[in-house]
Amino acid sequence: MTDPAQHHETFTIERTYPNCVEHVWAAWSVAEKKKGWFGDGLSESEFRVGGTEKNEFSNDMGTHTNETRYFEIKEGERIVYAYSMAMNGAVHTVSLTTVAFADESGGTRLTYTEQMCVIPPSDGAQGRTHGWNALLDSLGNYLNEDMRTKKT
Repeated sequence: MTDPAQHHETFTIERTYPNCVEHVWAAWSVAEKKKGWFGDGLSESEFRVGGTEKNEFSNDMGTHTNETRYFEIKEGERIVYAYSMAMNGAVHTVSLTTVAFADESGGTRLTYTEQMCVIPPSDGAQGRTHGWNALLDSLGNYLNEDMRTKKT
């Protein structure tokens, strides 16, 4: 059986964090902070328009590689980037992503939207949604720990 042609999927995840926009923004824009929630696989991080980022991790499925390029950064408001995901060297998704930040009663409403081209074989939006939910949970844990540390 051959794989079907590529197809396109879109998903959005919204989260509200009790931290102000400046703190949530810093967790995305400062490499050392992003590594705190994104993981040690974040080997390159150049947060600027035209900048790149590389992340690699392994699990029982193989080695996963993410390569990113930033296209728009509007401080405290929006990040637009494109990235590819590969497993064992084979690209299986290419995405355009927008991360929007908005004040929510002193906290931050984060809206993550990803438009992707799925190249079979791939777990597509289901896999990306699962992965980004885990990463955004990790971001929440990182921000909570950061708040506790600053209060002591």
